Formats: sequence, C-alpha cells, structure tokens
Amino acid sequence: MDPVLTTIAKYTDNFEADLAKELLIDNGVPAFLKNELVHSMLPGILPGKFDIELQVASSDEQRAREILAKQQNVPQIRNILVANGAILEGHFLLTSGKHSGTYVEKIRLLQDPASAALVCEMLADLLEPYDFDTVAGPAYGGIVLAFEVARLLGKNFIFSQRQDGRMAIRGGFDLSQVENAVVVEDIVTTGGSVREVLACLQQKGVKVQAVAGIVDRSGGTADFGCPFSSLLKMDIPVWDADACPLCASGIPLTRPGASDKKL
Repeated sequence: MDPVLTTIAKYTDNFEADLAKELLIDNGVPAFLKNELVHSMLPGILPGKFDIELQVASSDEQRAREILAKQQNVPQIRNILVANGAILEGHFLLTSGKHSGTYVEKIRLLQDPASAALVCEMLADLLEPYDFDTVAGPAYGGIVLAFEVARLLGKNFIFSQRQDGRMAIRGGFDLSQVENAVVVEDIVTTGGSVREVLACLQQKGVKVQAVAGIVDRSGGTADFGCPFSSLLKMDIPVWDADACPLCASGIPLTRPGASDKKL
C-alpha cells in the first residue's frame, strides 16, 4: 500500500522547492513534489492553486518539519537571541527544579518588540499548515508569543495560568467555539508546562493539533503526543541539584526571573 502523503510546505519557485526536497532526502526522509511539472509549464498561472507542494509520508511529517525549520531559521533565530543578550552563562535554577550553566532569558527577547515580532512570524510559519481555530500560550512568556501568532494567522487566542498551583485556562474566555488549538511556548526544557496546558485543554474537550516553541533544549526528549517543532535546538546539559557540578564548585545559584537573586 502506498503511503499517505501530507503537504508540509508550498513554493512558488522551482529552485527553492528542489532544495527543500533534497534537504529532506539527504536527511533520510523520502520527499516528493506535487505540481512541479504544471508550475514549470505554466508559471504564474492561477497563483496559489498550482503552487509546488512538498510532500512526505504522514509518518515522517514531524521529522520533516523539524528539518526544514532548523535549516531555515537556526541562523536567524540564534542571531536574534544573541543580539538581545538572551543567552546567559552562569549557574541557574530552572522551573523544572534542575540546574544548568546556560539559560535562555526570553524576557530579553520580548523586551524588543521588533525582534519578538520576527520570532512570532517564524512560529506562525511553523503552525500555518495545521487546521486549528485557536492559539494557546502559558503565562507568562507564552502569552505575548501566542497572541501575536494568533493575530498573524487570523485565529482566536487564549492563555493559561497557574491557579492554586495548577495550570488552568484563564477564566472569562469563551471556549464554546474552541475545538482545535495549537500551543505556543518560549523555551521547552522538560516540557512539563506544555503538558499541563495540553491537559487542561483536553479536559475542556479541545483537541491540540501541534506545539511550537522558540527553543527546544530537551535534547529530543519532549513528547507531547502531537507534532512539536522549534525554531532552535540547544543541547544544554542540566543536572539534578544533588549532582550539579556547579554547586560542587561553589558557584552561586541564580533563579532567573526572580530579580537575579542568589539562592
């Protein structure tokens, strides 16, 4: 039986389409181009209707999207983070409770609206192919990102926040018309916050189609039960507190987002 093919990108330029196809094939993902011949013979005829479609087997969709996202956005997103001083070195206590010597301070990025807007355009590109009506983001970093992605894609927006220690959809939102959602996060380390958002959406009967984040520093371990794409993957070691070499070296521990206070 032939595999079911899914369109993951569209192009109006044959050269760009061929490059994307070869990139996937070089990374072990079989890829195919639809409308390539029609587009070559009739360029500019009915734009949009006969765009060249890059297709892969449904089982390869998530990996293919990640390959394309990495190729297209890594140089730019890394430059944006560095330019805004968002990649910090030191000794940090993460939300997960683990320790790390590197921290991505998304507040530095959000402080510059122009940079944040560029990043949201990249996130919107990752999510545009999915079928959904609402973009959700967890408080606080995900709120700005999810709102702007929703605006760019013409979708509704909701956010979640902690109430009595548990993640919940912010009261006051009308969820009666929310059926399919995507989740936008800033930094994914263990993925715990995203899974909490998914759980509270699913409890409301909302189906989550995909998750997108700026940085995936999970080392490939983040699994949300749906497609997950990030603009940048960073292989950053993390340690449990009782096995942290930075603690053993006596380097002061900082809790990011807590006024840089030493613990």
